[in-house]
Amino acid sequence: MDIQGRILQSIRPRRDGLLLRSDLNGMGSSSQVSAALLELRRKGFILRIERGVYVTPQKLELLGKQAVLANAHQRQAKLRRKLATRRRRQTRVMTPTARYVASLARRLGISYIPTYGDLWAVAVTRLAGDEVSTDSTDDLLVALTRAGKLSPTDMTKLVMEHHRMLKSHV
Repeated sequence: MDIQGRILQSIRPRRDGLLLRSDLNGMGSSSQVSAALLELRRKGFILRIERGVYVTPQKLELLGKQAVLANAHQRQAKLRRKLATRRRRQTRVMTPTARYVASLARRLGISYIPTYGDLWAVAVTRLAGDEVSTDSTDDLLVALTRAGKLSPTDMTKLVMEHHRMLKSHV
């Protein structure tokens, strides 16, 4: 399915018909998403009512521009708060497991670089309505396993230990 189809598929189940540009980050590169949005606007499937805010014509007619914009601003504020909380939580807690994994990766010269498969999995998860967030320790554990420096069993044990410790700190 192309990006336009995925965008339409993601907007269909939304009651408010509202689509934020940030909802589409994992669907492709910025230029690909922009081109898809432009084509969908040209075909009349969506309307741009503000920078980064799109809506279906039916919902705009039904709800009105002010109501749609108010809802968009609420969602944007909620996303900003969520990101800020996530950043604070990630910077605040450095578990012993996280320190160990970071030092191991540094010593071996390994860093996490997301693959196309990683980006695809994030996009599919987001489209399914689930929210899965990883931290830098999870990402480094994946990189170490991909590099053959950790076995999948060891990685699983370290991930579980890390998250147990995070949960006890929160």
